[in-house]
Amino acid sequence: MKTKRDAAYPVVGITANIDEDKLDVQNIYSSYVNAIYHARLIPFTLPVPDITLRDSYADLAEGMVSRLSGLLLTGGDDVNATLYGEENFPFNGAFTEERDLFEMALCRAAVAQKKPVLGICRGIQLLNMSMGGTLFQDITKQNPGKALLMHAQKSPSYSAVHDAIVEPGSQVARILKTAPGGKVGVNSFHHQAVKDTAPGFVVSARASDGIIEAIEPKGRDAHPFTIGIQWHPERMWRHHEHAANLFAAFAEACGS
Repeated sequence: MKTKRDAAYPVVGITANIDEDKLDVQNIYSSYVNAIYHARLIPFTLPVPDITLRDSYADLAEGMVSRLSGLLLTGGDDVNATLYGEENFPFNGAFTEERDLFEMALCRAAVAQKKPVLGICRGIQLLNMSMGGTLFQDITKQNPGKALLMHAQKSPSYSAVHDAIVEPGSQVARILKTAPGGKVGVNSFHHQAVKDTAPGFVVSARASDGIIEAIEPKGRDAHPFTIGIQWHPERMWRHHEHAANLFAAFAEACGS
């Protein structure tokens, strides 16, 4: 039987990062952990199993997700383009096969089980790709001649460097509680982005240069909270109310 304390602090799975130069080390940034704790959730790291277990990834992911109240897909390296039907171009960066495949399994299990999913930076890309969408392997190289905004900032990570223009009436707009005009200032640390949205998903925010900043499902009845965000709200929530609102909504969806 659940106690009040159990109900107040649901357990959320957080995906682990694998650095290209330290393949035997898995890690997670404390900014994710602290954002989850402050949202009255308990963070639980989901380590990536060895690639020799790839045939068991779906079963492992299903079992993990069934024990969780929600899933947070974190940032990190690039995604293997062959997983969304493209060749890897020279400007695609480092990727780790086991992380890509295991997170796809986690994402699909969470969607199938209707567990809340929040994808951040690489997480929005992984979510979109897992559900059948595609990515820009490099937004600069694949948008020649286009005047792009700063998507790889050098200023402090909590600083907003450009706006995300939020679709009126979208789930993301209601969650972020956007002001009239539907803009929020966001930080930016990426060179890949969503290109073609996955079937069943819609764009809920873009930068003024057209780069997709947020996606959500068309039918919220089928997927109550399955949201991808291109920026890093876990680095902003102490300084920007809209970022705190996002984690509060995620926590509420998880049962906090």
